[in-house]
Amino acid sequence: MSVAGFIMIVLLVGGCAGANQWGEAPAWVNERPRISSDYIGIASAGKTPFDSDAFATAQKRALAELAGQIRVKIESSSILHTTQFQGIAGQNFEERIQSAAVEDLEGYELVGRYENETEIWAYFRLNKATYQRILSERKAADLEIAGGHFESALAAQKQGNAALAMDGYIRCLEDLETHWGEVNLWQGAGVEIALDRAALDGISRLMGDMHLDAQVDRVKLSFAERYRGTLVCKATLGNRPLTKVPIIWRYNRGTLPKSDSGKTNPSGEITIGLSQFEPGTRNSELKIELDLENLAPRMAESAAKDFLQHLPVPSLSIPIELSPPTIYFNTNERQKGELRDQQLLLHSIAEGLSNQGVTWVQRKPEADLILTLESDTRDGGSGSGFYTAFLNATVVLKTPDGTPILQQNLNDIKGVHNSWETAHAEAYRKATLEIKGRFLRQLVNALYQ
Repeated sequence: MSVAGFIMIVLLVGGCAGANQWGEAPAWVNERPRISSDYIGIASAGKTPFDSDAFATAQKRALAELAGQIRVKIESSSILHTTQFQGIAGQNFEERIQSAAVEDLEGYELVGRYENETEIWAYFRLNKATYQRILSERKAADLEIAGGHFESALAAQKQGNAALAMDGYIRCLEDLETHWGEVNLWQGAGVEIALDRAALDGISRLMGDMHLDAQVDRVKLSFAERYRGTLVCKATLGNRPLTKVPIIWRYNRGTLPKSDSGKTNPSGEITIGLSQFEPGTRNSELKIELDLENLAPRMAESAAKDFLQHLPVPSLSIPIELSPPTIYFNTNERQKGELRDQQLLLHSIAEGLSNQGVTWVQRKPEADLILTLESDTRDGGSGSGFYTAFLNATVVLKTPDGTPILQQNLNDIKGVHNSWETAHAEAYRKATLEIKGRFLRQLVNALYQ
């Protein structure tokens, strides 16, 4: 026999052996077994797309199918059922619990494996009684851990430690996450309670027992304090001061908001500063509330946060009133050294201040501020039938005790007209325009510095 003929015979024999090496497919590949005592998962994966991962993929699919037979039933008295009225979707939790079922599976066994030229099959089963025993053991362990956190939360609440109490209640809920659709009874202090519901009730009770109170029901600010003030807010839990709890507050300075935060002192108090109000602001409102995010930072990433979105956070609202400053005018408007009958600059300043809510008074003792204005004009020259006059003015704003607030000058405001008299009048007219612009804005801003 030639060498070529021998090689051809070997190839033909090898090809025939390869075609039959997989054997006959087991019955469970073609017809799913029906065993009432077991959960069953059977699945396959193609060799071409998955290559060396084909069997691992088939196993994952089979376990996923097995897990899909384990139905999550939300009991009518479970935490999920009783909180659905608050807008919490029980279906989302059910899907979350079910999606974690593959990872949590325990006690299953690989019954068989089969492959042919193109696919690999995997067959798993899990005895239902075994699985229920495993679940019961797991739940007992979870309840024990959750109960410890619950008792810690109760103790912290009695001691007035709101942050530690919140953390304990949230941890208790997290410990029972996979059991939220069930009734989770726990024996604590001789009484059997639904533990997850008790933790939720504990949080609600904690929030309801916390209060924010202020020494006054409204804040009044005046120019005498330059529209600055403080308010003391006290946080309590029952009759105990809440120490080191985060508080946030905000108010409008005018058109712009201002917000800040801080923590209460050992007496449960926090001092809130008020300032930087915009000119003309007459009313505002101070809103104070407990900073729940910083009190319980764990809540932001907690699976239980959906239960806590509608918590009534302790808060307080205090009106702020800003009384307008009062000004007494002491003015001398002159023309070439002689007092004028018209007080144009005085009227311009008074009108501008009134538009900003500032009032002026006739009696000096009633004033918050004294405004002294001295103005005079002088001849500047003439030519071609036109006459020029110049005005200079000084405005000084002081408190009644002489403390300077602002000084502004108008220098060489020029008036040109066809007579000396009208040129001086024109200089005063132009000065009023200066006053109604930048001059008055600076004056009003000085009142709120």
